[in-house]
Order: sequence, then structure tokens, then C-alpha cells
Amino acid sequence: MKVLIADHNKSTVTSLEECDPSFDIELGNPLAFDIDAVVSPANTKGIMNGGYDAVLRRFFGVTIEYLVQQYLEKFNIDVGQAIAVKTGHPKVHWLIVTPTVSVTGEGLSGDESISYACAHNAVKVAHEKNVKCLGMTGLGSGVGGLDRRISARQQVQGIEDALSQIKGNLWKLS
Repeated sequence: MKVLIADHNKSTVTSLEECDPSFDIELGNPLAFDIDAVVSPANTKGIMNGGYDAVLRRFFGVTIEYLVQQYLEKFNIDVGQAIAVKTGHPKVHWLIVTPTVSVTGEGLSGDESISYACAHNAVKVAHEKNVKCLGMTGLGSGVGGLDRRISARQQVQGIEDALSQIKGNLWKLS
């Protein structure tokens, strides 16, 4: 599986590139690239009216917010965990939802380790869904308010660890 991080914030892109990842980093929107899944940095209630989630809601339509909220009600995931929501889109088949922010204040919200957990679990869930190319933005440094450099290091390490585990066949496909 390939991973791409694309972000409109040049400081985020620079911070990610400084980590010298084994995957692609680009300036822009992940949806502008050839991906079949995209990460929603989300919140624990699935409210998609701000930051990159608002971009995703405009791209997929308002129904995606309803689907995400239904999944989150059913699975009740915490900050740092991840689930896959089928989008119905002809190109980007999966929305990998991994809350970086808690709307009620519980969980890891505000802690740098959320970037690691979100990135790691997003890659794991995408792998389980046979995703070929996963796109995401910087995680936690936008609305989440985390320090860009620390967040970038955590995100890159989470992705690298997940990709390493996949290559080592430590995760079996369901």
C-alpha cells in the first residue's frame, strides 16, 4: 500500500519532509491525487463542519457526515482509533475516520501522541480494506492545535511503523 500526505500548509509539508519519510509528501489536497481512500481527521462525534473535514464533506456531499456519525454512534471510537466508511464515490472508495479531537474532552485530545495513533491506525484500517493508495493531510496540527514539528514526527513514525508491520505480514487481511 502507498501512502501520501498532502497538505496546503507549507510549514506542515516542510515539517513532514524534514522527517525523511519513505512515502510521498506533497503540497496540496490529497483528493487531487490518485488515491482510493482518504483520512478524515475527524472528531469523536463526526461533526464535519471545520478544517479538512469540511473539505471532505463538500467533496463527498453532506451524506458522508451522516454516515460518519452513524458509524461513530455504532462503534463509539475514541481519539486515535480508526474506522473505514464506504463513500460510494467512484474513485475514493473509503473514508478512514480517525478522530484527532474529542468534542467532549475525553481521550488523548491535545496530546502529541494522537498524531502517531491516528496515522498508525488509519494505515492499519486502510490495509484491512485493501486500499492501494491512502491520502491524508497533516494530523493534529490544524484544528487539533498541536505543534507542527512534533505532530509531523509522530505522524511519520506512526505511518512508518504501520507500513513496516504490513511488510512483515504482522497483520492478516480479514
